[in-house]
Amino acid sequence: MKRTSPPAMALIVAFGLFWLVVCLLPFWQLVSVTFSTPDRGIAATFWPNNFAQGIQNIQDAVAQTGILPSMGQTFCYVMTAIAGMLLVSSLAAYELSCFHFPGRGAVFMLILSSMMLPVIVYIIPLFRFVFKLGLSDTLLGLAIPFIPSAFAVFIMRQFLESLPRDLIEAGEIDGASHFGIFWRIVLPLMKTPVMTVAIIQFMQIWGTFLWPTLVGGTRWKPVSVLIAGLLGDGSWLESRVKIAAMLVSAVPLVAVYLFCQRYIVEGIATSGLKG
Repeated sequence: MKRTSPPAMALIVAFGLFWLVVCLLPFWQLVSVTFSTPDRGIAATFWPNNFAQGIQNIQDAVAQTGILPSMGQTFCYVMTAIAGMLLVSSLAAYELSCFHFPGRGAVFMLILSSMMLPVIVYIIPLFRFVFKLGLSDTLLGLAIPFIPSAFAVFIMRQFLESLPRDLIEAGEIDGASHFGIFWRIVLPLMKTPVMTVAIIQFMQIWGTFLWPTLVGGTRWKPVSVLIAGLLGDGSWLESRVKIAAMLVSAVPLVAVYLFCQRYIVEGIATSGLKG
């Protein structure tokens, strides 16, 4: 492999550090403002100065905003969406990769083309569809839009392209059914892409705002809708309590990424390898 020159390496490192600061700055601002005293201006606070005050702000946020029940509802609908997405996408990838049928390539390209459609194009027909089914303000109504995922199909299909066909033929010789081969042979081998897709979709769906706002109501109020309500003019809470609620809502995302980031790297790397 060609070695990178020192000036180019320095430029890469500088850009990486700059991008690290850009990505971490919003989260660091939440931490700094939460763990600081009220006498400091929010916009001018870049370093925490009072740990005890931060704990009090978090306790007030939990007690006054209902952030924990909202996070529980969000977790329920996110996991429902991920479970449906993994089942549908893995089956689609299995058919598109392991079996040859007329129009297979066209079907795959059509699925990928859906990634280029902006949400605003299909959000109104989707809302009418869910509303007519009577699923508004329900768990299934919140989860439905996230179950079909072209990205998940792409990642899983690329992984299955490198799967030896001998395994499927061995299953057929042993008399396994079409679905039996998928469930007993193919799916256990798809741990890496399944984990990758699940983690990425978890982080994406958790903070989604538009669809929960349209479909949610009195019974279901995901965390993104709750936080948006706290930022409205009608909220009487102290600013640092609101920011503490934002910090609490971001904890699951940070935890999932820190503990599962290796699956993301492995999944993206393996999906591009064939043969």
